[in-house]
Formats: sequence, C-alpha cells, structure tokens
Amino acid sequence: MKSFEQFNLKPEIMQGIADLYYKQPTPIQEQAIPLALEGKDVLGQAQTGTGKTAAFVIPILQKLDPNTSDVQALVMTPTRELAIQITDDIAELGKHLNVQVLSLHGGQDIMRQISKLSGRIQIVVGTPGRILDHLRRETLHFGRIHTMVLDEADKMLEMGFVQEVEEVFIQTAQKKQVLLFSATVPDGVRKLSHNFMNQPQIVKVEKRQMTAENTKESYYVVNQSDKTDMLVKLVADARPYLAVIFANTKQRVNELVRRLQENGIEAEALHGDLSQKKREQIMDRFREARFQYLVATDIAARGLDVEGITHVFNYDLPSDVESYIHRVGRTGRAGQEGEAISLISPRQRQIFSRFTRAISGGAEEKFLGGAKKVRRKEKPVRPEAEGKKVAESGEEKKSSRSSAAQPSADQGGRAKAKTPKVKPGYKKKVQVEREKEQRRQRRKNIQASYRKKNSKS
Repeated sequence: MKSFEQFNLKPEIMQGIADLYYKQPTPIQEQAIPLALEGKDVLGQAQTGTGKTAAFVIPILQKLDPNTSDVQALVMTPTRELAIQITDDIAELGKHLNVQVLSLHGGQDIMRQISKLSGRIQIVVGTPGRILDHLRRETLHFGRIHTMVLDEADKMLEMGFVQEVEEVFIQTAQKKQVLLFSATVPDGVRKLSHNFMNQPQIVKVEKRQMTAENTKESYYVVNQSDKTDMLVKLVADARPYLAVIFANTKQRVNELVRRLQENGIEAEALHGDLSQKKREQIMDRFREARFQYLVATDIAARGLDVEGITHVFNYDLPSDVESYIHRVGRTGRAGQEGEAISLISPRQRQIFSRFTRAISGGAEEKFLGGAKKVRRKEKPVRPEAEGKKVAESGEEKKSSRSSAAQPSADQGGRAKAKTPKVKPGYKKKVQVEREKEQRRQRRKNIQASYRKKNSKS
C-alpha cells in the first residue's frame, strides 16, 4: 500500500497528516506531489473531491523557510468560501511548523487585513479582486514568493477574473513555480498555462465515483429555526448504530451537543478548539461505541475512518462539493450500507442541486409529517372546556346533517339546484378551521375574564 512516507516529507508535516487521519495519498496527490517537490510546474485536471488541496499544500509546506517572514506562497481561489477552507487546511497541516497563513477576501475589514500583513505572514490565500486591491495599495508584496497556485482555474475564468489573474501573475516574482488545478481545461485555461507556466507537467485524474454506491442520500427542506427540532426527530426515527452530525462552526457544534443531550441523546463534540490528545480520546470512545453521536466540524473530522458509522447528518450545508463528498464518505464504508441525510433551507435548494449533480445517483427529497409538532406544543384544554367542545361539535354535526337532508328554496318556492361536489377532505378542513377558531375565542374569553377578575381584586 502506498503511503505519504514515500515523499520524504518533514517530520512536522507527517505529524500534521497523521493528526488529520490521512491514511494514503489519493491519485491526484500521488501524481502531483512528487512533480511539485521537484520544482516543476504542474497543470492538474481533477474533479472536486479528489484531494487536490493537499496536493498543492503539502509541497508548499515542504519548501517553506521558517526563518523568513516574507510571503513565500500565494493561493488564488474564485470564492471566499474556498479561500477560508484552504486557509484552514493549511493551518491544520502546517500547525507543527507554526506556519503563518492569512486569508484575503471580500466581506472583511481591509484595514484589519493590512494590519496583519505588516506582521509575519508566510502564505496568502485569497480571491483575485482582494489580492489585487492589496497589491495596488502596496500593502502586499510578492517579490519573494516561490510558489503560486491557481485553484479551480476554470471557475475563476468563468466568473470574469481573467484580467485580475493576469495582473497578479505579472506582479509576482518571475522565477516561481506555478501549480494550476482545474476540473476542465477550456481555451482560457490553456492560454494561461501557455503564457505563465514553464513547460507544465500534465496530471489528469479521471472523474470517479464520488460517493459509495451503497450509501442512500436524502434531504429535507426546513427553515433554520426548525432545524434542531427536525434533527432530534430524525435521530429518534433513524436509531443509528453510530452517527456523525456535521456543523460549520465550533459554536454550532457545542450548541447541538447541548440540545441533543437535553433530549437524552448521547453526543460529544469534535472541533478545532480541542487539543489533539482530547480529540484522540473522543475518537477512541466513539470507535468503541461508548457514545453514538459525534457532532463535528469538517476540519476536525477530516480523514475520519470509523467502522460502523451507519448515518451522516448534514445539519449545515458545506460550502463546496468536496466537503459534502468528504462528509458523506464517512458512512457506507467497507461494503456496509449507509445513509446520509441533509437539512437545507429553501434558499439552499439551488446550491444543493449542484452538489447532487456531482454525485452518482443523486439525493432524494423527503418530507417529515408533523414536523411542526416537534417545536409547538398545544396549550392544555381544561376538562370542562373539553366537554363543552365535544358537545358543540356534536350539535354542529347534527345541524349539518339536518340541513343537508332538507334542500333550501329560493323566493319563488322552487328548490335550489344541488350544490356541486367539493374536493374530498374540504369539509373536514373547514370543520377543523372552525374548531380552531372556537378554541381561540374560548381562550380569549378566559383571558378576558381572568384580567377582569384581577382588576376588581
């Protein structure tokens, strides 16, 4: 079996790989890392979910000079979400090297970014627009970088970043290694590689089965405010042997653990604030099934390989397909059947549909009857009020039957035409609405009587 040992990496990088539970390199990593370590330019064509992030992060860390505080590597991405994810990956893989990495993207205070750039930053990850903004302000200098990465190049060009990308290339050091990764290689990407890369080595990984064939995937559309109650209901119905629940933030993980425990569900948290020793202790207990539900962030659960995970729940939708595939891949392993269930908001339908298009078989939308009952409890009805309600209901039914038996007449004494048939269930719906209105009115009367009584006293 091939392993990361074959690359002769620094001990600190190997420790970071072990911390993330990476077992062996993926095909894109196996082909791209040796070429990148030799200093060659690489054009990698690989779909999302193939492990390409580590394919360029590991060579960058291997070449990093810990004694230099200048920016040594630049990673450009099309979106801020991807920039944040790659920044987190670099921080995790390089934590034993004490690597200093900064994410530059829109939506952040630029003055705060400028303040951080004045300190010791070794790797910059960002979007083209914000990187170019700093270059023009002269708050960012790339005169000494040794590696430049363009991730998801085809998407970057589709979003109209051609001029920005070319300008950044021009303003960086001439002698640098370029690593370009793209799911497809259209003419624009070929032109970039021709203009800015030095005899690039082509690495192509064919599209593979994204998720296990024996993993059943489904999703529920639910409002954010109802998600936790829906999760509790789904967990109670599914009754998994072992399950992983994914959330996007450490705060959300802690909150979910608290709510699950309040409902008598054994759950523990796994996130980046925990020490490595604490993480290992939690994972050992989870593997031994001492508790059934592990609530985790993506970074903490990266490379998680536990036999017996029957269910994965996506409480939060991840930012990209790669993270989704990583999550779903925690179940349905070693030939066992698994189930992945996602909770998405109505606004996330379009994003989730993109995810499912990248997955063999797709995901099935499901509906949970009575989901609102989880979060809403009807006020108890007093016994005397309940008896009154039953009596009124009986009178209404009796009146309804008698009126239905006698056809009404108009002013001329002629019988009116029969009322057209209504849709099945319509009368019942009207009856239910009438009873609800009567209950509301009775509650108002009781409240009014209670306030009147208190005002007199």
